[in-house]
Amino acid sequence: MSERLNLEYQVRELFKAKMEEFIAWCGENWTVTPEQAIADNIFDSKPEGYREGYNNAIEGLSGALECFLEEQVPA
Repeated sequence: MSERLNLEYQVRELFKAKMEEFIAWCGENWTVTPEQAIADNIFDSKPEGYREGYNNAIEGLSGALECFLEEQVPA
């Protein structure tokens, strides 16, 4: 039984590490600078503050991951 728990823990930690890598990658590659927003007309039709909210959502992925993992822990 302890081997199973150890494997579950290792899988969970590997998943967490890979998701943290993905979140860091998103932060580096998917946040939008003011210059990019001007150059990319997709933001032209969005309300003021949209880019900032979008970036905040990307930056908040780390907290979302923590909440998700906490909810997955068996009772």
